[in-house]
Amino acid sequence: MLGFSVPKILLLIFIIFLIWYGFKMFERRSSSKIEKEKDSSSKYTEEDVQDLEKCSKCGNYFMSGSTCTECGSSK
Repeated sequence: MLGFSVPKILLLIFIIFLIWYGFKMFERRSSSKIEKEKDSSSKYTEEDVQDLEKCSKCGNYFMSGSTCTECGSSK
């Protein structure tokens, strides 16, 4: 009825390998597309980003080079 022979087993292993390898290539392609979209979709440039400093008196964060908006101290 269902005879298992060496050629049938080898063919089955080959088919499984092809499906696994094809899925692996498909995943690699889709992950690289997602990474490219993440890299190009940033709406902020380096010029838009500013460092903040923490006020030692009240703990509020403010832009570096300016005074604290809560207590008025410079650091």
